[in-house]
Amino acid sequence: MGNGIILKVAVGVCCALAVFALASCAPKNAAVGDTGSSSTDAPAHVDSPGETQTVAIVGSANGADGLVEEALDADGYKVVLTPVTDADSMTDTDAATAARIQAVRDAVGRNVSLIVIGEADMAHQTKQWREVLQAARSAGIPVVLLNPVEAPDDATLFAATFIVNDRMMDATPVGEAARRVIEDEPHERDIVVTTLH
Repeated sequence: MGNGIILKVAVGVCCALAVFALASCAPKNAAVGDTGSSSTDAPAHVDSPGETQTVAIVGSANGADGLVEEALDADGYKVVLTPVTDADSMTDTDAATAARIQAVRDAVGRNVSLIVIGEADMAHQTKQWREVLQAARSAGIPVVLLNPVEAPDDATLFAATFIVNDRMMDATPVGEAARRVIEDEPHERDIVVTTLH
């Protein structure tokens, strides 16, 4: 009986340490990737300087998602695109949303450097979106919403919104905007980006 109690205590301590380790990845009251200070005294956070950063894009190969994929690839990022086609957006919204949520969950499991979610309506299946975005936050992975239809109400669940506009002269190159989020440097919450080089 004494060994059983020791085993239960050991399991409880391990679980508590695991929860503490996960919780320590998420900044308090801010989104991962949106805590950078504008003060020059606060250096940017870089996990692995010089290492190729992996960006998971959840969206479609068409339109802005594909352009962002090509631009990030040209900037030296390792890009994993999970195309999610809204087969028939009028009748298959639940399936399309579920596929997007699963793709984000898979990206969290791969421990990527950044997750970019294209054109998602997070007012649909709100609870599931909250859960998967919280999982990314707990894992310390910043999330960017690309041309979102509807963003979540909780601003701690995403670091920034990228709006693609290749005609705007002072738009930020998407690779530079992604770098700022990944390295937790100061940036706007809504960033107009360009995919042109």
